[in-house]
Amino acid sequence: MDTVSGAPAAQFSVGSILGRTWNTMTRNPAAYLGLTFVIGLVALIINIGLNLVSSRMGSLLGSIVSMVLNLMAGGAIAHVAFQELRGVRVGMKEGLSYAMGRLAPLFLVALLAGIGIGVGLILLVVPGLILACAWVVVIPACVVEKLGPLDCIRRSMELTKGHRLIILGAVVIIGLAILALGFVSGLLSMGLLSAFSSAPYAALFFIALLYLVLTLIPSTMYSLLTAVIYADLRSMKEGVSRESLAKVFD
Repeated sequence: MDTVSGAPAAQFSVGSILGRTWNTMTRNPAAYLGLTFVIGLVALIINIGLNLVSSRMGSLLGSIVSMVLNLMAGGAIAHVAFQELRGVRVGMKEGLSYAMGRLAPLFLVALLAGIGIGVGLILLVVPGLILACAWVVVIPACVVEKLGPLDCIRRSMELTKGHRLIILGAVVIIGLAILALGFVSGLLSMGLLSAFSSAPYAALFFIALLYLVLTLIPSTMYSLLTAVIYADLRSMKEGVSRESLAKVFD
């Protein structure tokens, strides 16, 4: 099923997934891009503030804060996307409100998945990539089906089975886009370092802000990609209509 129109889904391929993700994002860009930017900006400001207080503890606390805020953004984007499945247009406020209500389970499932994927990447890289593809829809499963952390992981493995190479292809393309734009950001940042040589924290702020702006679209697409994949897989494997998929929010 098309994740916006409700029409029968096109073939499940890298191109079709990315195309539906892009189309979904452009139908409500203010909400999707706004969530990524605002949450990213808040995380940036908090991180710099924490580092001003204590560079060692500030980095640790900043990482935790960033993780929680990114989960809020991911959950909010998923909520906005699934509302659109039934033709209901919502904004940033509604998305964040719903995500905050699911923040504890979102945090736990992301923590478990992050540890598993991280260990896999450290050991042999390939196991980590396999787990990343198998667990790619844990956040939508948590938001839509309101499952517990372990159930979200099992659910994601069940849905992605047989389609993980295609999912890997879509994730890699978006990841490469983020890396490429991050490289451009790094090159442009050299000038900022020179301009703010006497104010290092101001330089760090503008460098991070530049990275946030340049990677805004692919970063948003990655968060939205998981919702698109989840909707497609449930349509393909279970024949779930868009109304059935979104009725949990009533």
